[in-house]
Amino acid sequence: MKKGPLAKVRRLRQTDEVWESTVRRMRAWITPRNQAPHRPYIVLAVSQTGKVIGSDIIEDVPSPNQVLNVLAKAMRHPALGSGRKHRPAVIYMDGEALVKRLAPQLQEVGIRCEYRHTLRRVDEALLSMEQFMTKREPIPGLLKLPGVTPHLVEGLFEAAAFFYREAPWRWINDSHPIEVRYPPDGRLHYAIVMGHGGETYGLSVYNSPDDLRELYAGVPPERVIGQMEWIALLFGKVMEMPFDDLDDMEKYGWPVAGELAYPLPIRVTRSGQPARPGKSELLWLEAALLAIPTFVRDYMQADRGFPRPAEDTLTVTMADGEDTVRLHYPVPGFEIPYEEDWATIEEKEKAQAEAAHERNAELLRTFEQWLTRKGLSARTVQRHLDNVMFFADAYMASDGGSVEAPRPADRAGTMDVDEFLVEWFMREAAWVSVGTVKANIASLKKFYACLKETGEVPPEKADEVLELLRVDRDYYIQMARDYEEREFYD
Repeated sequence: MKKGPLAKVRRLRQTDEVWESTVRRMRAWITPRNQAPHRPYIVLAVSQTGKVIGSDIIEDVPSPNQVLNVLAKAMRHPALGSGRKHRPAVIYMDGEALVKRLAPQLQEVGIRCEYRHTLRRVDEALLSMEQFMTKREPIPGLLKLPGVTPHLVEGLFEAAAFFYREAPWRWINDSHPIEVRYPPDGRLHYAIVMGHGGETYGLSVYNSPDDLRELYAGVPPERVIGQMEWIALLFGKVMEMPFDDLDDMEKYGWPVAGELAYPLPIRVTRSGQPARPGKSELLWLEAALLAIPTFVRDYMQADRGFPRPAEDTLTVTMADGEDTVRLHYPVPGFEIPYEEDWATIEEKEKAQAEAAHERNAELLRTFEQWLTRKGLSARTVQRHLDNVMFFADAYMASDGGSVEAPRPADRAGTMDVDEFLVEWFMREAAWVSVGTVKANIASLKKFYACLKETGEVPPEKADEVLELLRVDRDYYIQMARDYEEREFYD
């Protein structure tokens, strides 16, 4: 036998034991300073009694030889508490290509290597590791739900990506519930579009008007527990997703609309504990996510001002084909007097814009003083002020930011900064270039460092924006480079 990882394994005592081994992404996030969070790979070997015999963490996809090294080390130097050195009779692995590569070499030392689709003991060991590291009960993946298939979840993710890109929260807030009936002969549910306030984005769904009344009455959450349950699809960062869903996304290629658009369907039970929605609820969410943006824009005409009463049946193309959704606005008992709409809305927005400009003036004075104390030249200080003023006054106060509601710059969140650099600046600034995008990123970083240091915004909120600017800096610059190229050829 040639020298290699298994050279010294042949002499070990062999038992009739069966091992399970896998190569997977770790069920934990590594978050080094000045780098994007990532999940390295883990090579794991587990005995038939469920004990971890050997493991290793590897940054990139492990080669077959690296996997063989981990197995050989597990045989020669088992993990503490997993017995003496020995060879197993069989090793089951869940990677067909890896089995083909390793089986001949393991056979030379008398070990059978076979493919198995499911490795129960490996799954249990990985879940235990996740619980130990995160200190909470893992959220199961969608594909672990009865009757839920990769095709069904792909349809849900496509609908969520469509909903996120349409961003109906630009036009309505959470005081405008919509009555939704799906399937056509199903019961009514009541959907609320979340995100107008710039904090939590998604869609929440309630079972009755009474649930809505409890919600709008401001009943404390602890009093709601035991009284009602609801489902929601929330958008967030990749680190907020269950690891099962992330692994299945990588395997099946489910789409996501952006860095802040990872969809998390949840159901809040009467006990107050989050769970995963069932198959019928996932299908309901898919239909609603596809229908509501069109209904809000084209039927309620909310993109033109105050939402108008509307009712219609919309045809949507779901993963399994076309279906119909019945929508009605407003929900009976939750009407908002339409007569008050235009004048009231315009006056309110004008007042909000004026207040936002006044607050921005205060923030910019603070920023100017902060920059001067840092020893920057007057010219550099003015350049940073000009960049931030365009973001604060033109984008946030006048245009309303990502939710089209006038706000000062200290109320901007990651969605606002992201949209400003990716879309709004490219569209509205006549001086767009790679250089000006770099300059804006640098100015915004200094601005939010200032707001954090001076206590104008909570540290955690400033850190979220600063992290976005650090992690996505290259992406924003590439978008500017692409824009320059399009302009050149046009």
